This record gives sequence, structure tokens and C-alpha cells, in this order.
Amino acid sequence: MEASPHFDFRDVLLAPAKALSAKKIFVMTIFLCGGLLIYDLFAYLAVAVDSERLASFYSVYGLVPLTSLTFSSWVAQVLYALGIVAAVLLLMLGFFGVSAINIEEMRGNRFFSVGGAIKFSLQRFTQLFLSELAVALFIVFIVLLVLLLGLITRIPYLGEWVYALFFVIPNFIIALFTVFIIFVMVVSVVLLPAVAAAERHGETFAAILETFSTIIRQPVRWLVYTVYALVAAKVCGFVYAYFCYRAVQFLTYSASLGAGGKVWRLLKSGISHLPANSPLVKETFNVFPGIDWSFSVSAWMRGAGNEAAGYLMSVMLFLIFASIIGYMLAIVATAQARGYVAIRYHKDSYKIPDESPLFFEEEHVNPPVEESEQGISSEEQS
Repeated sequence: MEASPHFDFRDVLLAPAKALSAKKIFVMTIFLCGGLLIYDLFAYLAVAVDSERLASFYSVYGLVPLTSLTFSSWVAQVLYALGIVAAVLLLMLGFFGVSAINIEEMRGNRFFSVGGAIKFSLQRFTQLFLSELAVALFIVFIVLLVLLLGLITRIPYLGEWVYALFFVIPNFIIALFTVFIIFVMVVSVVLLPAVAAAERHGETFAAILETFSTIIRQPVRWLVYTVYALVAAKVCGFVYAYFCYRAVQFLTYSASLGAGGKVWRLLKSGISHLPANSPLVKETFNVFPGIDWSFSVSAWMRGAGNEAAGYLMSVMLFLIFASIIGYMLAIVATAQARGYVAIRYHKDSYKIPDESPLFFEEEHVNPPVEESEQGISSEEQS
């Protein structure tokens, strides 16, 4: 069992170290890759529906078109939007899995496996989906009411007076409340999985209530924890990326002592199939935005071969890069989980670590033999 939490910033301060765990990085990377795969599938499907050439689209945007895309047909727009929603939900499942591992650790279960975390995340998909859907439907309901108000405004002479009369109360108040709900829905992408992971029964309403309660009652504390998590994730992610870069370099150099330049050509062939010069890669290999302190793999892109194994090498290199992003996101998820535990204590005086683990039961221990023999002898005497 890990040390008792302090229920303050010190718990969140250790998030980079707590997230540097093989199972946490693996869980986050698995769902990250799944989200990218779903996003790619829907994006290219939307391109096909929009009667665009897939080869031309691939030559411009590459394998992972992480940019804002526009389509002419509404069917393609819907498919693209569904891809984004599905990718975000899978990303939330990754946040949930990492948060669940952290919550179980704080409850005393340090043996929560990768398979158990992935299975638990998939089981709670309905809770996360329904929570987001409920908030989204409420926002749609408000939009429909405003649409109705717009129709009333079209009434000659009377409509304009009605709109002006009720502009502040209740229309402006409702609009202000709706903007706050939209803000909570955006931040719930990182907060809701932590709240749901700490909720024992998988209740949708409880997860929504605790998410809003955290933002309303402890906004400054949550904001400080989140800002620190984002900064720490970027800086520590750069350090992890640099070690990955040197590890690949060391592995290739050591192998080249026996294989010659063949392994270097294979490495360059693998990188040539990846968008190594994309803005995402450049920012990942830079310590922080606005600070020019980085490293580059562009030198490995020159002199690439045409080996068929280069495509497999590109997959391996992509997984290494995905683990870097996975570690950064795991830091955010870890900070959210441990920060929520602290916030719940300050908000409700409730200690989540005092709960029993969901996936661990202590083994039954028989009483000492001496006590058993004394008990038997006392029964015989009686």
C-alpha cells in the first residue's frame, strides 16, 4: 500500500513520477491508437463520400490528418463529426483506465493489471457516453428554446418588444448558464473519467453531479492542478521523448556494428513513411512552446531505402512516438485522479483512499496455531 495522501498539491506534484509506469503508459497508448484509428477511418470515409480522391488526400494530409477538414456534402460532414466524437470517447476511456489504476493504488491495490484496467474502462463506456450525451442533450434543448424565441421575434411589431423585454431576465441568465455548461462539457473530457473512476457503482447522474460540483465548489484548486499537469506533461514528455530518441539511436548504432549500414537504411526507410516534419512531431520534440530547445530526427530521413520491412519499421516507430504522447496524457490523467481525491476531501470531507479496492480482496489468514490449540484445550476442559 502506498503512503497516505496529503490531500493537497503534493499529491498532484508527483503525477509525472506516478504516471511513469509501464501499465499506465500502455493503457493510455492503446486507447490513443484506437482513437486515431477510428478518426482516420471516418475521415477517409468522409473523403470518399465527398467524391474526393483518396490518393490526393493522402499525399496532402498523410496517414493521420490531424487538422480541421471541410466537406461539401452534409453526409461527409456528419461522418467526420462522428469520427471526432468516437475518437474523443476512446481518449476518455484511456483517461478513465489510467485514473482507475491510480484510484485503486490509493485504495491499496497496487496489482491492478493492464487487462483489468482496459476491461474496466470498456465496462464503464456506457457511463461516460451517457454522461456526455445527457449534457449535450440539455444544451440542444436550450438551443431549441432560443430557436423558438427567434421565431417569436419574427412576429410583426410585438416580437421585437418581447425579445427586448426578456433579454436580460431570463434570456441572458439562461445563456450565461448554458455557456458555463458548455465549458464544463469541454473540461469533462479530462475530469469526468477521473470522477467516474472514483465512483464505485457506475451511476451516470452521480458522475455528472460530481463533475459539476468540482468545477463549481473548487474551481481555483482544480484549475491550479490542471495547469500544473499540462505544463508538467509537456516538459516531462520532452524528457521521455529525448530518452526514446537516444534509445533508438543506441539500438541502431549497436546493431550496425554487426549488420553494417543495413539497419540505418531500415531506420531511415521507416521514418520516411511517417510525417516526421509535421508540427505535432516538432512540438513534441521541443521542450515547451516558445522556447527553442529541441532535437530533430530529420537527419534520419535522408538516404532512405525501399525495403519492404521499412513499412513494419514505420509501425514500430509510430508506436514509440505514440507512447510519448501516451505518457504525456497519462500525466494529465494521473493528476486529475489524484487531484480529484484531494478536491473531494476538501469539498465533502470524504476520503476516497479509505474505501476498499474494487478489484482486490485480502486473502483469508488463519489464526495462529497456538491460539487454536489453546481454544481447543479450553473447550475440552469445559
